[in-house]
Amino acid sequence: MFKVSEIKITELQRYVKLSKPAISKYFKALDTGITHSNNRITGISSNEASLFLRKQSSYKFHKPSITLSANLCGGVGKTSSVYSLSAALRRVSSSTTDPIVLIDGDSQASFTHIVCGQRADDNEYILIDYIENKASINQILNDIGNNVYFIKSNLNSAFLDKALNKPSDIKRAMKNLYSDIFQTLGRNTKIFQDHTPQLSNLFASSISALYQMDDDILCNVLIPIRSDEFAIQGAKYIINEINELVDTYSFDTNKVKINCFFSALDRRVSTSGEALKAAMSDEVIKNYLCPVIIRYSSEIPKSIMSCQNIFASGKSNNATDDYQELLQYIYN
Repeated sequence: MFKVSEIKITELQRYVKLSKPAISKYFKALDTGITHSNNRITGISSNEASLFLRKQSSYKFHKPSITLSANLCGGVGKTSSVYSLSAALRRVSSSTTDPIVLIDGDSQASFTHIVCGQRADDNEYILIDYIENKASINQILNDIGNNVYFIKSNLNSAFLDKALNKPSDIKRAMKNLYSDIFQTLGRNTKIFQDHTPQLSNLFASSISALYQMDDDILCNVLIPIRSDEFAIQGAKYIINEINELVDTYSFDTNKVKINCFFSALDRRVSTSGEALKAAMSDEVIKNYLCPVIIRYSSEIPKSIMSCQNIFASGKSNNATDDYQELLQYIYN
């Protein structure tokens, strides 16, 4: 079950230029979707928060979107970042009208294990079955609650590159998948996809698909990085691969937003400042470096161990604050 806590008034203040009393006055007039305690609003449902934000802010949370998470270096926070962002979005988008789809594109299936508690069984339909025309879109979409769907993975996903061995297959496979998802679940669907820490035909197909999407679909590639040279180099390779694909197929360079960001920076550690300087001095990275930094929080590994997202407990911490800020940045 995909669980997130209700959003609080103090959190909504991050998205609008209104005072806390003004926001409270708005929600106190409502009969549903609000949790009270001693005549004080303690929580607001995603549906009510979504309606409020559509009226009061310019953020595009209601729009269709596809967000990919990738880096050639493992352990940088690809999976936890894409899961955290999807949970952050669920709290401010309507759960009744805006489906969210999570896709595990890694044969290690860490994303599947974290969200579903275990990796896909061999008899379950996964992404490769759809790519090889052995399963329909409805057969690979697993409803995990709260209008969130999951496309699982297991070791059989390692054969995806063999299934995508032709340039024509690479260009159309994931484009067909995304189109089928929007057609099946509706135009307001938001897609979040995790990738294996290596260059692959699946990644090439996913990137190619983003550049072929309609203009009203927000398309983002998020590249989490650590404060070490290896992780930064992994990010550079991913960026170079994207640029090569753009040149090969003559895609519109403005179609997809690419953002590198530090996913667990501890400002108390002296090397953190050095890492920021190193990233800013790199000619490739600095052009794509996001101003939002995810500060280190022990709640991230705790949530992974408990197979939950960082918003499930309802407790605020550095990571929840920063992921909400990152959500605002990419949906602005």
